[in-house]
Amino acid sequence: MAGTTTPIGCYTAGEVARLAGVTPQRVGRWAREGIILPSVSTHPNLYSYADAGEAILAHYLMSEGKKPSAVRDIVHGLRKTHGDWPLATAPLAHDGSLTLIWNEKAKRYVSVDRPEHEVIGATLLNLKRIRESLKRGGWVAFKNPREYIEVDPERHSGTPVIRGRRIPTSLVASIAKRADGADVLREDYELSDAEISDAVSYEEDLAEIAA
Repeated sequence: MAGTTTPIGCYTAGEVARLAGVTPQRVGRWAREGIILPSVSTHPNLYSYADAGEAILAHYLMSEGKKPSAVRDIVHGLRKTHGDWPLATAPLAHDGSLTLIWNEKAKRYVSVDRPEHEVIGATLLNLKRIRESLKRGGWVAFKNPREYIEVDPERHSGTPVIRGRRIPTSLVASIAKRADGADVLREDYELSDAEISDAVSYEEDLAEIAA
């Protein structure tokens, strides 16, 4: 059994929801159902960077038709074998209907939820995409990756920022709405048009999910 790790980052349910592409209410429900666990604090619920990644994984699995109870069992089973954040250590893959994990002893992929299922290697989609999407902005980045968006728990409290900078995407989008916004962002913040465009479109995608 893998050991535990110290949680990195600190996110509210609302911040996790933005990254996972769901509502804060759903994050709260997932916590009550044990699908994702608030590993930083339970009074109030505060989540780590790893927890946010598992919320993206939960969204993905449910979008593939998995029931909440099945997602909970899958995530807990992976934690038991691979530690507090399976996405960080487990060589996961997905064939569109099953959650798969590499069995080192057998040298083959096996299904977490249906161990007897035969797996065809050519059908696998590596779930590293989900792990990488968290670094690039969360669920929105899974669907539409952008070059200049970054989420780093050690940079600006882990909120989405312009890559390599401490400028939140929410701030960029807010300033961009002003009549002189583009000039301010270019001159005062030294942002390129591409960086501005990525931040604005990213925040628009987040707003669409929240609507």
